[in-house]
Amino acid sequence: MTPLAHSARGDTPAQTYREHISGVIEKVKKNLAAMAPYLAEKRLERYKEILYPAAESHDLGKLALENQNVLSGKKRAKRLPIEHRDAGVKYLLKDKLECPEATLVYSHHRPGLPDMPDEKSADDPFRFPTAMDDTEQHLPDYLRIHAKEMNSPLKAADKKAIGLSALEYRMLLSCLGDADYSDTAGESLTGTQPRWEERIQQLDRYIQNLQNRTDQNNERNRLRTLLYQTCRNAETNAAVEYCDSPVGTGKTIAVMAHMFQVAQSHHLRHIFIVLPYTSIISQTVKVLRKAVVLDGENPEEIVAEHHHQADFEDIEHRRLATTWTAPIIVTTAVQFFETLASNLPAKLRKLHQLPGSGILFDEYHAALPVNLMLPAWKWITKLVDQWSCSICMCSATTVKFWEHPAFQKQSPCQAEPLLPPRASKNLNNFEQSRINLHAWHNDVPHFHGAAELAAYLNHYHGSKIVVLDTVQSAAYFAKFLCQHGYDVLHLSTALTPEDRERTIAEVQRRLCPKSNYSKEWTLVATSFVECGLEFSFHYGFCQLRSLQSYVQLGGRIRRNCEKDYEDAALVAFTVTEDNFNCNSIFQDSKSVFKKMISSGEFLGLSVTEAVTEAFRQECMMSGKLSEEICKADRQLKFKTVAQKFRVIDEKSTTVVANSMLAEKLQSGESVSTQELQRGSVNIRKSVLDRLGLPDVELPTLSVTQYDAFLGYMKSLV
Repeated sequence: MTPLAHSARGDTPAQTYREHISGVIEKVKKNLAAMAPYLAEKRLERYKEILYPAAESHDLGKLALENQNVLSGKKRAKRLPIEHRDAGVKYLLKDKLECPEATLVYSHHRPGLPDMPDEKSADDPFRFPTAMDDTEQHLPDYLRIHAKEMNSPLKAADKKAIGLSALEYRMLLSCLGDADYSDTAGESLTGTQPRWEERIQQLDRYIQNLQNRTDQNNERNRLRTLLYQTCRNAETNAAVEYCDSPVGTGKTIAVMAHMFQVAQSHHLRHIFIVLPYTSIISQTVKVLRKAVVLDGENPEEIVAEHHHQADFEDIEHRRLATTWTAPIIVTTAVQFFETLASNLPAKLRKLHQLPGSGILFDEYHAALPVNLMLPAWKWITKLVDQWSCSICMCSATTVKFWEHPAFQKQSPCQAEPLLPPRASKNLNNFEQSRINLHAWHNDVPHFHGAAELAAYLNHYHGSKIVVLDTVQSAAYFAKFLCQHGYDVLHLSTALTPEDRERTIAEVQRRLCPKSNYSKEWTLVATSFVECGLEFSFHYGFCQLRSLQSYVQLGGRIRRNCEKDYEDAALVAFTVTEDNFNCNSIFQDSKSVFKKMISSGEFLGLSVTEAVTEAFRQECMMSGKLSEEICKADRQLKFKTVAQKFRVIDEKSTTVVANSMLAEKLQSGESVSTQELQRGSVNIRKSVLDRLGLPDVELPTLSVTQYDAFLGYMKSLV
């Protein structure tokens, strides 16, 4: 009987052991070859010595007779009766306590990379107790069968083990895991050529067309042109940069022009755009696909859209995983940083795409809570120092956190300004008088419930945006206003990306001066609207959260300096009622913001000075700035790091919300990653339980649990 690696599934025939092992080895070699230009020769050779034996021996235990009986269909079982990793681990370890190649074989399925100190002190390190007897008895047989199938005996590295850093372990597991998963699913590992120089020229043409259609005598348009040209022609030598241009000046596109130049100069593979909120992703992707995709190209293959965790362990869903192979990848800070922190192969499988990439952290001030920034900074600087990445951080509320002593201790790397002082000063001077920042001069009003808040809003006439602290609060208040006869729209991550896009389009239609939409109306939203969305409301109101969030929301008020909006204002408030809940993660920033308001600390401070002072005070309140995560990372405690580095504390699940998409998945039709993401939502475990949904990989919402107004909060408020 020809040994198998995978059994037949539907129309997919069984895969032989020889085919799979050969395929994984070949794909590992391709993954390493793609990283090779960005690695020192000695490191590359060391990685080959680890990965090649791991790739060849990772499925050695599948040659067990009991496993072959299941794989061939002679016996039925949900799982292989003998843990197939144990044989490969035993062979690679020989008499060693640990070696990286054995650790990779041990970790290429769940539970992934372990806490190494604990595993090394176990009775049988890196072994699987239920399979050990079989391995001890039959390993010589498996080696003999392997040699016959592969036409050569299995080889293990004889050199003394050299210690790897935590990031190196994750990168190598990514190479192996992606090769294994891709070969199993029959996927190609190749991406589209970047063609950076052509994309720079395409972006120039796009910007020129925009300028031809706008009034260049308008001060804001003139400053946007200035910013684009400044970034477009900037030097490309700095490895870590920051751009502190104000809201509404076209930072993202301008800095993308710079990143294209950096990518061209340094022969980079990808450009990543890391954003704090999914709402910004949809708009950014839409603009980039118009601006940089060349004739004859598929826009989805050039600008990849990665909304939330589309990483699946189950073999049937691996084809839906986003693997970061496109030239330009737009993703969330949650996805990006939790990938860097992960210990699971399904999530790590895309990490090896990062070496030799440009990474733009747009609106970086909102990317992470303060207590997680320290380990994130450590990983960022490692990507620069050891993996040839180039970094640029953009925000209208720039905080030079890297100058804080704790960050200097972890890494002395300094970020260089992308903008020269004169350009930065001109841009920031224009921003000073655009709207009345109410909190700079007034106390924070407090409301006892939705009715009082709604009554307060009635004093302001025109378009209004109300930003609340949580998805539940926003959905509740939107429903309250709707039930009381108000013209209201709702926007939050409770909606699928496609429904958010429809709502955003309606908001933009109403705000367009040519629409003459004169009704009193309100958009109720969560904080993700604070960044990147081209909104220009007359008035803004936000639940007290943080100084940076407050200033950023100001970018959605009188954004275009409308003459009719000269009394524009932004009001921060507090509200108490059971239906308005608070996000505890912002408790420190909220306390600092409120203290600064009551003490009058804002008087005489610029925005940059104010947010820097707020950051300093938040650092003092948050204690050790997650130094324990940095320590655990140095100690190779992979499981601990993954558990502690959670941007969102709770586990979340991708849930299908579009009924047509659900029908296609249930009928077995082909569904692309983009289609899955656009028709689904990301739901926390506690909310999943409230909805009564099963804890499976792709649960589905019913029509009674989801609609295009309140999203998955429909039945919960």
